[in-house]
Amino acid sequence: MEQILNQLEELQLVLQYSSEHATLEISLTVGERIMVNQERAALFRALDGIKTDFTQSVTIITKINRMLYLIERTDWKPKIYNYGS
Repeated sequence: MEQILNQLEELQLVLQYSSEHATLEISLTVGERIMVNQERAALFRALDGIKTDFTQSVTIITKINRMLYLIERTDWKPKIYNYGS
């Protein structure tokens, strides 16, 4: 369960990083973002005890790992938006 929660957190960070750095070569395309969200959905199902057979493409896994490396290397943190004020 902890591993799934960590994966969900990492994928959320990757999506945020890609949004804030959309002009970089490493950012995700719309289709790749959809695939990352499909992976997240499979992980949420796994938390509910539902078995899935989702497999992410090697290309997207490589991009995710590159972004996670950059996030860690630069100590990047997502922007916090205050929509209520």
